[in-house]
Amino acid sequence: MPRKIILKTCLILILARTLGYSAIAAAQEIAPGLDKSIGLSLAEVSQLALENNLDIQIAKYDAYIKRNDYLDAVSIFDTILSGSFSFTDDQTRSSSIFSGTKSTTHDYKFGLSKKIPSGTSLGIEFQNTRSWSDSSYASVNPAHDARIKLSISQPIGKNFFGLIDRGNIKITKLDIANSDYTSLNRIESDLADIQKAFWKLTLVESQKAIKEGMLKKAQELYAIYKDKHQIGLVEDPGLFAAQANVNIRKNELLISQEQVKIAKNELLLKLNEEDLNLNIYPREGLSVDTGRIDLVSALKDAVEKSRDYLKAKNDLEAKNIKLEMKKNSLWPEIDIEASFIRNGISQNYSQAWESIADEDNPQVYLGVKFSLPLENRQAKGEFESARLEKAKYILLLKKVEREILTQLNNRVMQVNTAIERVATNQEIVELQDKKLKAEERRFQFGRSSSDLLIRYQEDLLEAQLALVNSLYEYKIALIDLKLAQNALLDEYWKEEL
Repeated sequence: MPRKIILKTCLILILARTLGYSAIAAAQEIAPGLDKSIGLSLAEVSQLALENNLDIQIAKYDAYIKRNDYLDAVSIFDTILSGSFSFTDDQTRSSSIFSGTKSTTHDYKFGLSKKIPSGTSLGIEFQNTRSWSDSSYASVNPAHDARIKLSISQPIGKNFFGLIDRGNIKITKLDIANSDYTSLNRIESDLADIQKAFWKLTLVESQKAIKEGMLKKAQELYAIYKDKHQIGLVEDPGLFAAQANVNIRKNELLISQEQVKIAKNELLLKLNEEDLNLNIYPREGLSVDTGRIDLVSALKDAVEKSRDYLKAKNDLEAKNIKLEMKKNSLWPEIDIEASFIRNGISQNYSQAWESIADEDNPQVYLGVKFSLPLENRQAKGEFESARLEKAKYILLLKKVEREILTQLNNRVMQVNTAIERVATNQEIVELQDKKLKAEERRFQFGRSSSDLLIRYQEDLLEAQLALVNSLYEYKIALIDLKLAQNALLDEYWKEEL
């Protein structure tokens, strides 16, 4: 390849990677005056699709969005900063002569609280209350009451040491993993559709080439009949039949040309290419590139690697976790609580806080709270539902295994059948071609007719079309087999989702 072409190709790829264009659009950006005919291989089409196809990009974003559920699940362990401020001016009348006629209170409070994976709730709170009264009986006036409070709460019944909290996070992780598998399945399915569109374009291009060849044969036959008609060796019916045959072949070619344009536009759409005037053509022909597929080899590790099977396993694991959570929910709510408070009082704000450490005046609290619905019907119902759901998902996992094995068996059979049909159709084409050539030799000696030659041309055309159709069906069957094995995407995409 000339050095200039290599450099231009590299520039196209760099521009496509940097700006997010397709390689086709990038080529036109660099050299808009170039011929808009671009040949692409199956690998190049697949790579362009993974980078530019809108359905594939949407599938990626669905996975990325789902991953944010993890942040929501672990938010129960976030550290919470809280605070409050209040002011009270009390001038209400009192029945006691010691209360005074006016009092004011300023209350400031802020704290931190956090739950940890063991289910333990921890808290620390700082509070300062400034009170003033016009009562002559107030011993400290104004008075600053500074307090520090440490608190802890531990569930030992329902949500035993954070079992339910951690279970919800595990289930969320499994849901996210399943979302990734779903997105990968969608991406792989979209890639398969794009590859099928590529082979569809290859098929109609091959059909067009066959019909162009048949038109040429029809024109040659008509030219011979026309010459012989002029010297009286052929009568009018034979000449008219040959001419009609040419027109039929022209119409068939027009239909094929239209089908090529439609197939090209479909492929451009899947590649997210806006310029429908681009003339892309496949650089690979229809052929059989594998031997018969061995079922045992195709089934090897297929179930364990199947994303549908992995999803079903995750679903079962999630149901098992949920069952343990619902079993724990049958327990009563039992919380052990403890708090420790120290305070200091002074007319001066700073001295009030300093006296917290200087004076030994703690308040200690220990307590146990419990709550249990006597019938506990909701928890019992949820536990029984979770138990039945687990049993159901065990059956679903077995069903997925059977479906995967059956699907792979069918896909292998379709590929092998397609290979056999290709071989048979190749033999039919050879026989029809020999038959037509033999009849053409007979025609040279005046021992054949236009009807017979036209019919033999039709037989060869049908055989050739049947051959390319069987080759196309083989390519489609091979894609479907790789799709069933979840092996198609790995050929073109090695990165993580």
